[in-house]
Amino acid sequence: MKTLQAGYEVIFMAPQSRRHKGKRAIEAVAECARDLGIRRMTRRVDVEGTGENGYLHSAHFFELDDQPVELMYVLDDDLAERLIDTVDQEGIPVFCLRRRVEYGHLGS
Repeated sequence: MKTLQAGYEVIFMAPQSRRHKGKRAIEAVAECARDLGIRRMTRRVDVEGTGENGYLHSAHFFELDDQPVELMYVLDDDLAERLIDTVDQEGIPVFCLRRRVEYGHLGS
């Protein structure tokens, strides 16, 4: 069995409608990651989510702007810390989750 690397899964969450300096907050996070040289990410569009204030964010038939979106990265310790710090310093209004994971490519 291959040895897996230790690192972090970092997920940023926000409704599509949330903005930062004229662009979607989630796009601003993706731009920060690209600027750090991070190319691998998974974007998930969710059906609904409830925020900290209890407000339900969801995709509506005619309006998708309130739909929750997640960007998920799997990074080594240094890059995870740098990405989180950069997003925070930029003041991008997103929810962030970071958890320890083991990762690697299998079957190659």
